[in-house]
Amino acid sequence: MNDSTPLLLKALNKEKLDIPPIWYMRQAGRYMPEYRVVRSKFKNFLDMCKNPEVCCELALQPINAFNLDAAILFSDILTIPDAFGLGVEFIENEGPVFNNPIESIDDINNLIPFDPDSLSYVYEAVTNIKDALPKNIPLIGFCGSPWTLAAYSIEGRSSKDFNKTINFIKKYKDESHFFLSRLSDACFLYLRKQVQAGVDVIQIFDSWANILNNQELNELSFNYIKSLIFALKNDPITANIPIILFARDPKCNSDALIETSADCISLYWSMNDFCLESAKGLTALQGNLNPKILLESKEIIKKEVHEILKKFKDFPGYIFNLGHGLTPDINPEMVKYLTEIVREY
Repeated sequence: MNDSTPLLLKALNKEKLDIPPIWYMRQAGRYMPEYRVVRSKFKNFLDMCKNPEVCCELALQPINAFNLDAAILFSDILTIPDAFGLGVEFIENEGPVFNNPIESIDDINNLIPFDPDSLSYVYEAVTNIKDALPKNIPLIGFCGSPWTLAAYSIEGRSSKDFNKTINFIKKYKDESHFFLSRLSDACFLYLRKQVQAGVDVIQIFDSWANILNNQELNELSFNYIKSLIFALKNDPITANIPIILFARDPKCNSDALIETSADCISLYWSMNDFCLESAKGLTALQGNLNPKILLESKEIIKKEVHEILKKFKDFPGYIFNLGHGLTPDINPEMVKYLTEIVREY
């Protein structure tokens, strides 16, 4: 790659860089005062996500504030279940609620066909953001993993343990796998459209990997992620688009993540025992500062950041990020400070 290639793409190509590219999960969000001003104009969060002009404005806010090395599409992982007719809405202080959750075999069998064009507002937002970004700033598109989308769709809302989902899958195993397959197909079509609209990188969010044991994780999540990545890598439109996988606190070893064939593994903040030697040459790595560190003093932030940078300084293909998303209680000045000390290291 030449000198004009964006830093993020160099890292995803497993190049060793003196200064790692920097972006943050949930870099556009409630911790930013300018975000809260826009959010106050919408009763339902998903309505805001369906406004391409607003999504463009929100995606650009952290780029303008912190001069980051990548932008990420402003949207939500639950756009696909909503397109399946499951009636997703966001209730203040409660989060996503499904008006038509999956509660029976009939609900799976009677799902409307997924039409990727029904999410045209997302692709329009991609094009708007891409047109507004400087040429050296790549745009990251994303989707939820099939397992994470299934868990929300069956549970009908967020949950600490997803007991309803786990019990449903045990009772209706074949039908649940059929549902996961349909979600995988939808993710592929959705991401393909995002790439056609202009995204440079894809991230898959396996946000509820943590509620599965090792066997369940492979059976219900990683098998479908592997199939999705295989499909993307073998489609002429998406074949050259790097793929990042973020699994939240997964109960597996390093090899299981590497074997998904993702171009980059985004490490959860507690994954400090991930084997760097196993990953070298096979995948780039992203992460993994605990976001809560940003609530501490500058001295503590600097110490923690330096430890991470020292650990990854010789790794070919490292991206600085958090081990989870920025939270609403974080001061934007600390995000600015964090960005500066990474670049100064």
